[in-house]
Amino acid sequence: MRAITLVQLPPELLFLILVPLGAHDLVRVRKTCKTLKETVDHSEMLQYVIDLGYFQMEASEMDVPPATRRERLRQHDAAWQRFEYKQKYTLPAVMVGPLSDILGGVYGSAGSKDCIIFACMPFGTDSNDLHSWNCPVDATTLMDFTFCPAQDLLVVVALSPDSLTYAYDIHLRSLTTNDAHPDAAQPILKALDTDTIGHAIPQSTSAEVHIMGSYVIMLLWNVVVKERDCMQMWDWKSKNGYQFSLLFNDGIHDWSFIAEDQFLVLDIHGIMEIYSIADKSKPPRCTAKLSLPSLMDHFSYTEVSVGKNVTSGSMLSHPRRSYQPPCPFHPSTSDQLIVIHVGVEFRNELFRYSFFTLRSAILELESLFYRTYGQPTLNGPKLLWSMWGPRYTTWFRATKLRKNDMDWVSSLYGFRAVDPLDNSASGAPLEPRRLRIRNFNPHIARHYHAQDKPDYRGRLVQGELTNTISRPFTEPLGSALPYHEIVSEGLFYADTAHMDESRIMLVKRDRGGQKIDILVF
Repeated sequence: MRAITLVQLPPELLFLILVPLGAHDLVRVRKTCKTLKETVDHSEMLQYVIDLGYFQMEASEMDVPPATRRERLRQHDAAWQRFEYKQKYTLPAVMVGPLSDILGGVYGSAGSKDCIIFACMPFGTDSNDLHSWNCPVDATTLMDFTFCPAQDLLVVVALSPDSLTYAYDIHLRSLTTNDAHPDAAQPILKALDTDTIGHAIPQSTSAEVHIMGSYVIMLLWNVVVKERDCMQMWDWKSKNGYQFSLLFNDGIHDWSFIAEDQFLVLDIHGIMEIYSIADKSKPPRCTAKLSLPSLMDHFSYTEVSVGKNVTSGSMLSHPRRSYQPPCPFHPSTSDQLIVIHVGVEFRNELFRYSFFTLRSAILELESLFYRTYGQPTLNGPKLLWSMWGPRYTTWFRATKLRKNDMDWVSSLYGFRAVDPLDNSASGAPLEPRRLRIRNFNPHIARHYHAQDKPDYRGRLVQGELTNTISRPFTEPLGSALPYHEIVSEGLFYADTAHMDESRIMLVKRDRGGQKIDILVF
């Protein structure tokens, strides 16, 4: 029997062979020969896979043909590119509290009442109905909360009833039922015990809790002698009780996971440290240290923070009741945007800047550090800004909202960032402003001029390497990342914003309380 080549197989078999491939491999396959190119180009399913890779998106299962999925995906992206939201609605006042967040299409808020209010945000234009429920808590002891819809997990941090032994109870509950989470190794974690830090904990300590996959992480400031900061982490599903504590001698300003087993820590001196959880029998170890740009004399870093980019949340696994279907698309976790916010002080005046980069670039720098310096040491060398900043970042001056008030901190989701357009209204009360969305998806920028975009608005800003030095820095900053920018035609009142795969949540604070508007794309 004579052997046949791959391209001689029936089209149905060729399709079955190509279906498991990802977008990058399919693009390469279609360049090999005419037969494979036609097979890929004539298959709506394979084209849909390529489109998902191009837009850096992942998709939930949809019971519709691939051609319909492609059309919905392109409509979803076009709405963001044009700043065309389908719907705007205001949350009822009863749902607005001082602690709030929106994740995976679920909004959560805690206020003075003894409960946390949750609601599934509408998707589309068919209904304004909010499907909401309450999870009872003791408001007098509540310190913080967070949740993960994809895991049906609610984490509630409360003051300990025994402050002489430990500081906090961390409750692991079901988001939908408020019962103890069935996957939790134990329903309550005891945080910051006196054996860890050597003395009783003042209950005024500031605490912040986050979820990343199987990890629950808590950051506490000024908890030990000499005002050192502490991070505690648990594998909340582990029967072996995996947990560790890290104490930071110089203090830290912020931190963020950049991969499932790696996180970034920013200290008060403008140093970024990458930590890796390579061995669960040991605490995370520092694998690289990176410097921010050096400053002129008499200038100093006083604030350093990292913008949190939410990993793909998806909707509730077990909804309490039927509601509108969620957005089927969410950003790919293969790469995402990271933003470093810094405050620079000079003679009691504060200037704020934002440095945007990609997670993939930061992870590459870990390898560069090891090749250059080996393992990091306590007082050892750092990867200088000149070795990475100009090539991997793009910087902006922060927008001033009001005189003597905090600047806006950009909200991130996937490759997008939203912030207000500065209209230089210095000293005036909070004024309505246009919003600006920047999309740092490298595929969009690389192929922007080849797109079929008769109705697209906005502009493309090409990345470039520059030797320009801007005060108060003593070395060139980065302008390397290209991005597409669109500015809204409408005006909005907002102090801060949160963003997910299909919404922007605008929060306005004034003497009368808070108001939250939701833009649905």
